[in-house]
Amino acid sequence: MPKLIDILTKFPFSDGKKYPRLIRKEEYSTALYPPDNAFTSDNTFTIVSTDTFMLGIYELGPGGAFDPLDIHPGDEFYYILQGPIVQRSGNGQFAWLETGDGLFMPQEAWHKAHNFSDRKVRVLYFITPKAWGEDIPPAYIPSDEETKFYKGPNNDKLPDMRNVIKATARQGCTDDIGSWPVDGAEARRYPQAVYAVRDCDKLNNIHGTKHPMLLRFIGSNDFGHFGEFILPAGGYGPRCSEEDCHEGDGAIYCIDGPVTINLIKMQESFQLCPGDSFFLPAGTHYQLVNFEDHPVKAVFAITAL
Repeated sequence: MPKLIDILTKFPFSDGKKYPRLIRKEEYSTALYPPDNAFTSDNTFTIVSTDTFMLGIYELGPGGAFDPLDIHPGDEFYYILQGPIVQRSGNGQFAWLETGDGLFMPQEAWHKAHNFSDRKVRVLYFITPKAWGEDIPPAYIPSDEETKFYKGPNNDKLPDMRNVIKATARQGCTDDIGSWPVDGAEARRYPQAVYAVRDCDKLNNIHGTKHPMLLRFIGSNDFGHFGEFILPAGGYGPRCSEEDCHEGDGAIYCIDGPVTINLIKMQESFQLCPGDSFFLPAGTHYQLVNFEDHPVKAVFAITAL
């Protein structure tokens, strides 16, 4: 299996030529991150890494944490596949996240994950538009003295976050698409706050009127969109979503399936089983199809740039 650094921006497309592609979970590229110390690493599965985004999964064993703190030159979103997990930011925020919850971390927000449970945790992450700079891990890592935590030695010298963190405890609407849970540009201003988006706080919406499908946004801003598709079962025959197409590249990860991706103009279809993914280049026309007797669920990750 290649090193993580060797596949960045070119997985699964080594020649850079992107096309619609089914990516089975057995095809994901595996690595430890950071790669030099298994005791402080997470187990990473890269699903997609292109010039516009990175999608993957990381795992932490019981009682584990990855170290050191991490940072990205793009926004990062989480979907907790198996929790609970505690996400620490360098500014003194600690988010407890259960299975199905989400998280938004704006560009250059320091972060670190802890598993205080007695079972493995798994996190699906989406980073856009750029996941890494030239240094992996980053060349500069803040020390304990430069981060906030309980009785931290320099808490009084670090930014007071109470007036930085934006209020998100309200019901969203269609007009919030593009600025959920907060405005992206505003969230990226120093000091950056991170935002837990628990299952009850997702931005709910409907795609289609004749054949409605539920959309549940964890995050939506000028860099990208991340959340859930929930397609109900059919009555007479399968249930199909209405056609969709995006200006940016995207991917779909199957949570509860199988779910069929129908590429309408190409007259091709692909079935995703739980844990499989599908890459959608910008401009691809597609719909989701549910042949099952229960609702199917998938996570969508779509770039906005």
